[in-house]
Amino acid sequence: MAQIETVVGVICDQRDRFPLFVAIGIVMGLLLGFSLLYLEPGTAAYAIALVDVGLVAVTVVGFGGGFWLCTKRSVEE
Repeated sequence: MAQIETVVGVICDQRDRFPLFVAIGIVMGLLLGFSLLYLEPGTAAYAIALVDVGLVAVTVVGFGGGFWLCTKRSVEE
């Protein structure tokens, strides 16, 4: 349990950078959404774009959740 707290502490030390990564993920998602309008379903480019949608979503949710968790943790301390 102490190792988990140490890892979470190291991650939360970088909390001030999380909003930047969330903003970058949102911009990437908007650009990707715009490009999906011009891709034809069933093509290789469309399949790669769908994989990218998943990666961008995981990034935004991961950093957003991490920011929320670390902010909640710092308020409780």
